[in-house]
Amino acid sequence: MHRQQSRTGLTCTHAPTVARDMSVGGLRPPWHMVPAIASLAVLVLSACSSSHPTSPPASTPPHETTVPVTTSGYVEARTSQIVTDGSPPSQVFDDFTVSTTQTITTVGWQGIYCVQQVNSAAPAPTASAFTVSFYPDAGGRPNLPAILQTSTFTVAQTGQALEKTVSGLTCGTATPTTWPFYRYSVTLPTAFTATAGTKYWISIQATTPSYAVYFGWRDGTPNNNSSLQLFQGVYTTYNVDRAYSLK
Repeated sequence: MHRQQSRTGLTCTHAPTVARDMSVGGLRPPWHMVPAIASLAVLVLSACSSSHPTSPPASTPPHETTVPVTTSGYVEARTSQIVTDGSPPSQVFDDFTVSTTQTITTVGWQGIYCVQQVNSAAPAPTASAFTVSFYPDAGGRPNLPAILQTSTFTVAQTGQALEKTVSGLTCGTATPTTWPFYRYSVTLPTAFTATAGTKYWISIQATTPSYAVYFGWRDGTPNNNSSLQLFQGVYTTYNVDRAYSLK
């Protein structure tokens, strides 16, 4: 088993859009984490009329791609971890653009944990902290040297909440495995101002002891169907958005 390769990412259905072949020993990372049954439930929303006066509509968040807990599917995830055992980090990014200038004070996201071992149960979360960073765009990628803002939060500050567990998934090369799905939210110590029409990148990384338990930033509801992962200097593009909200 080539553990280093399995650190590059976790996914269930979407393949990377880049053509670079990073295969080792016949295995091509990122690994696929696939539901045992690939059917997706369709959530149908209905509206009803009311004779009562309606309240003013709630304001629309600058960005919202988190997945409702009752929604099936959206079980793709990509490892985004700072590991303290000396292994190379993995970092996932998603881009966003606001139509009007916004002051962002709250960031929420959803993630999973899994163990690359057949029949593994849902692992306990191993993150001790999360780092939330904002970057400007440079030619379709985050401009890492020009980081705009970064903050690290202890798990206690993130409001970590278990949403559900899902069995029959593939973690790395191991199947079946069970994953716990978590939701997080933090208040930024300094509000981030996003200028209208400007493309930004957000990154969320978990600090963990090792890759023995993977943390994956799960996929989200569609926005522009694009996110990036950086591992050992190589960017990989995926046709899926990450699950997060900006308010």
